Amino acid sequence: MALWVLDDNERQLNAQKQRVEVIEKLSVLQAKLAGGLTSTISAARVLAVTFATHPGIDKEEFIRLAAEVHASNTSIRNIVLVRDTKVDYVFPLAGNEKIVGMDYRDMPAQWPVYQRMMREMAIQVAGPLTLVQGGTGLVVRIPVYRPDGPRQADGKDKSASFLGSIGMVVNYESLLSDIGLPLMQREINIAIRGRDAKGRDGDVFFGDPALFGEGAITQQIPLPGGAWEVAAQPTGGWQVTSRVSKVIEVLGFILSVVVAVLSYQWLQRNRLREENEKKLIESEALLRLRNDALSATSQGVIIATPDGRITYVNQATSYLSGLSQQYLQGMKLGELYGDRVRAFLKEDPELQKTLQHETCRETADGKVIWLELTMSLVTDQQSKVRQYVGVLREITKKKLAEQELKIAAMAFETQEGIMITDTHSTILRVNRAFTEITGYEAAEAIGKPVSILRSGRHDVAFYKEMWQSIAKNRYWSGEVWNRRKSGEVYPERLVITAVVADDGSISNYVGSFTDITEYKISEDKIHQLAFFDPLTNLPNRRLLIDRLGRALASTARHKRHGAILMIDLDNFKTLNDTKGHNVGDQLLTEIGLRLKACTRTEDTVSRTGGDEFVVVLEQLHPELNQAAAQAEGVAEKIRQILNQSFALGSVDYESSGSIGISMFCDEPIGIDELLRRADMAMYQAKALGKNGLRFFDPSMQAALESRTALESDLRQAIGAGQFVLHYQLQVSALGDPIGAEVLLRWQHPRRGLVSPMDFIPMAEETGLILPIGLWVFETACLQIKKWSAIPARAGLQLAVNVSARQFRQASFVDDIKNILARTGANPVLLKLELTESVVLEEVDTVIEKMHALKEIGVCFSLDDFGTGYSSLSYLQRLPLNQLKIDRSFVHNLPKDKSNATIVRTIINLGESLGLNVIAEGVETPEQRDFLLRSGCQAYQGYYFCKPIAINEFEELLDA
Repeated sequence: MALWVLDDNERQLNAQKQRVEVIEKLSVLQAKLAGGLTSTISAARVLAVTFATHPGIDKEEFIRLAAEVHASNTSIRNIVLVRDTKVDYVFPLAGNEKIVGMDYRDMPAQWPVYQRMMREMAIQVAGPLTLVQGGTGLVVRIPVYRPDGPRQADGKDKSASFLGSIGMVVNYESLLSDIGLPLMQREINIAIRGRDAKGRDGDVFFGDPALFGEGAITQQIPLPGGAWEVAAQPTGGWQVTSRVSKVIEVLGFILSVVVAVLSYQWLQRNRLREENEKKLIESEALLRLRNDALSATSQGVIIATPDGRITYVNQATSYLSGLSQQYLQGMKLGELYGDRVRAFLKEDPELQKTLQHETCRETADGKVIWLELTMSLVTDQQSKVRQYVGVLREITKKKLAEQELKIAAMAFETQEGIMITDTHSTILRVNRAFTEITGYEAAEAIGKPVSILRSGRHDVAFYKEMWQSIAKNRYWSGEVWNRRKSGEVYPERLVITAVVADDGSISNYVGSFTDITEYKISEDKIHQLAFFDPLTNLPNRRLLIDRLGRALASTARHKRHGAILMIDLDNFKTLNDTKGHNVGDQLLTEIGLRLKACTRTEDTVSRTGGDEFVVVLEQLHPELNQAAAQAEGVAEKIRQILNQSFALGSVDYESSGSIGISMFCDEPIGIDELLRRADMAMYQAKALGKNGLRFFDPSMQAALESRTALESDLRQAIGAGQFVLHYQLQVSALGDPIGAEVLLRWQHPRRGLVSPMDFIPMAEETGLILPIGLWVFETACLQIKKWSAIPARAGLQLAVNVSARQFRQASFVDDIKNILARTGANPVLLKLELTESVVLEEVDTVIEKMHALKEIGVCFSLDDFGTGYSSLSYLQRLPLNQLKIDRSFVHNLPKDKSNATIVRTIINLGESLGLNVIAEGVETPEQRDFLLRSGCQAYQGYYFCKPIAINEFEELLDA
């Protein structure tokens, strides 16, 4: 009776052991899946943050960030940016072209999940589902909002402005493979339901749906926005056999074997008395006994002589061995089962004990089966070995079970910390990662309450809400602060899942967690890089825009004024160019510190780029005049501290800044407009002599609008044929025409003739000078070609001014060569006028370009010579043909003695360098005569001819 009680107890223990093993496997599956999705979602948070703070993100910026995320996580199939409900960008584009432009409202299968994401303002997982671009995948969507209002008690913004979402398609098959689900399916039967993260209410999308009704263990796998429910049981069902029952079975079988052997011996003794007829009867009886007692069993029986030769095997032995009974009889046990059995047979009988030996063989269909041979000896009264009896049984299932236990133990030891508790939160089992993360060894943790890990940072309400969620949803996931054994408090991502018994009650809890200390550090770094200037640690433009939006809302709500101070350092580029960028960076850092010292904690000091800083002042006086006075006081304080000397290493630097101020309150003015007004005021302060401050004036807006309209007209002028060239005559000392300088004019249909001073700087700034410059060269070369057919004009040389931006173009030389080839103009008759600012920047590159054009005959004149920082060493290297004396030196000749000296010096310098000299701005005969006496041989100015149109110029030549 005791054996049966023991057998029943062991059956229950085995059943409990199987349940724990299945729970461990499901915990590993849950940890890997949660970790995989968490890693994927974390990788895309940079995109979500960028979209939230920069709603106007362009395609190039999206592709750059998406490529980094895609490269760091191979399970991501593609990434999309959705504005509102419409897909705007996708990466990679190849293979996903069908997605672009699609609207989720037109997709019945995905629209409900998208609506739920918008409604709950939380990350949602959809699928597995069939994708528009083909294949099966999980769609993870991160909602993106731009907060601009108060928050609810749950932390969500009531007036949050929904921008759209960042979506990722995760490769479904790859995800299952990465978490080892196909391999685990070989060990236990698994089914998963909860499509679109609907938990037990969702469809079954993996495994046999029948598992959810067969007493299998069920467990929740938390996902963003919901969960999956998994059901599992061992392959082949729950096994309730016990070692006691197996022992009883073996003992019973051995007992029957012993009875058979004793009967056999008794028959042998009878054979001695009845040698003939009784011998036959004995043999028949023995055969009947063997067949009746042994052949019916499923276990193999082997009887062998003292030297190990087999005399009998039953049919089960033949089946298990894969050899016929006839073949086995007569073989030796050592030959059949190897050295260990051979050594056992050679031992002293007095030392011999029962031998258990495991072996395996391959079946005809390629499967491997495991066998266990139990050998015992039969002796006579003199302890002499008479026979060996072996019992052979198949133990393949046992070996596979042992192997599964090893695999389960290995899988349990993942990088995710795992602990299993009872319903009273007492720790029952932990893995190695638990010890590595918490510092508690398994022996120290098992039997202790989970509360040994509490950090004290969460209040009672936090844990109450957690357990209410577990009771309702059978799981909880989130970030918590826990305490290591050392006392160190650290952040972790924790998932708690309830294990549900067959009767629906909770039997255990499984907690899996990951130390996210490094993730938190990385998250802080990402936030710092996304919202702060790395040099000064001040808020960057992105964070400035966010804070300015909040400031606008606050001032409108409280009816108090605010101000924007736009600060630009004077002559900062000169410091960078002369002392190096390191010294410039030191200055910017020091200025950031001084600006913060001038403002209140509620104000914002930001660096928006280069040498530009922006200060936002909030909560100023309700009256505009008083508020403006407050803003002026702060601006003046800033101006004064910028005027103080800066110690930059070995350099004492005197700085200054120009400050523009724009006031705001409850006017319906956008952020961009406010910044533009402050910027305009700053540039006006700079234009008035720098080192000053200026409030925004509405007249600035009118000037800006006029400039904007002029820029729009300028962009259309080329195609509309509104540009013309005017020609100013150049003459020799004898008064003969030697050429002309071509000057660009804009004949506007409404404005009339627009001054070059109004549109040339704008063309330089906008880059329109490049196509305009090519048009000038083309027109001038066509004119040279046209004059080549007229002998009186065939030798006239045309001078064309070249802008710095135009000359720096890598294609400049090729552009000039192509125009010359296309028009057929003689290169010798084309003269390019370069200013000193052009030739003294990147001198080696300039010289290389000049030589390339001079080789084909093009001439060069150094324009406005003497007004810059001329260097004789550079003049010697430059392949020039001519120096051009600037009009400022010619203006007061010959009365101005200083100018007269400068002009003579330039003429003498030109002669010493082998260069001819031309003077511009000649307006009187006295000026011409002085230049002639000084040795200048060419002139240009109103005394000879003002700039005129081509038809008038040709009439002048013919006169």
